Amino acid sequence: MSFTDTVKEELIHQECSRECCALAEICAALLLGGGIAFRGRGRYGLSLTVNRVSASRYYFTLIKKYLGVSCQVRTLSAESLARGSQVELSFPEEAVLEVMRRLCLLDDTQLFGVARTPDAAIVENPCCRAAFLKSAFIITGYISNPEKEYSLSLSCTSLDCANALADIMHSMDISAGVSTRRKSYVVYAKDMESLSVFLTLTGAHSARLALENARIVKQLRNSTNRLTNCDNNNIERTVRTAQQQMEDIRFLAERVGFDRLPIWAREIASLRLENPEASLTELGALCDPPLAKSGVNSRLRRLSEMARQLREGN
Repeated sequence: MSFTDTVKEELIHQECSRECCALAEICAALLLGGGIAFRGRGRYGLSLTVNRVSASRYYFTLIKKYLGVSCQVRTLSAESLARGSQVELSFPEEAVLEVMRRLCLLDDTQLFGVARTPDAAIVENPCCRAAFLKSAFIITGYISNPEKEYSLSLSCTSLDCANALADIMHSMDISAGVSTRRKSYVVYAKDMESLSVFLTLTGAHSARLALENARIVKQLRNSTNRLTNCDNNNIERTVRTAQQQMEDIRFLAERVGFDRLPIWAREIASLRLENPEASLTELGALCDPPLAKSGVNSRLRRLSEMARQLREGN
């Protein structure tokens, strides 16, 4: 089961207990599901199509309980659909106008008198806005696997509806944008914080915990990788430095003679040649008397400077 399916199933099993929120959920389903049809002057058809049986049962119960309407249930065959079987809930014709009135879907200023965005009264309260987002996700939502990336999207059939949905998300402190995808419009969020807020508001608490766990694992993995890379870089740098120091020492021994080097230089040079992989601290412990890391570094740098001056003819 994909993470999207997991979230939808969790939302479907979150019972709606307030009438205002139920109306917001049904309104979102009809607006985003494209289930409003104009059938002539003052006549409309309402239907709700979902691609999972559990969602059809959820909306059937919601509509029956809060609108007092029993929808006709019909399964659309897989042969006529590219995405497999779907379930359609059709409202009885005699109840359509009253349902549209209660959901504020009648608007004389719009084409065919049908509202294209949720009325302010439907999403007035924060709980109703959260319910609207919940239903929008059940109908058209997608969320990526948080172990791979953070991405949430909701599809809309009109730009007006997409902008209204983005405004609702902004009002709930969710960073959302709108883009065009083929023949539809997509409202999207791409940051972890927005996804966490969205899942919390809509009631997908188990999914939010999974999101948080994925974030923690990512942070630990990234931290481990950074430390490993840092250690590898330090080792490579130490090896390169030691190789350069040994080249300088051999150059001085060849051009000047090892016995002509100062006593302090001969000791540290011999130790470096005998211990090519030793750190500065380890070389300091081998000196007689022992030297601190800074002392060893100072002597090796002086040797390298002598080699540089000799190469330049000084």
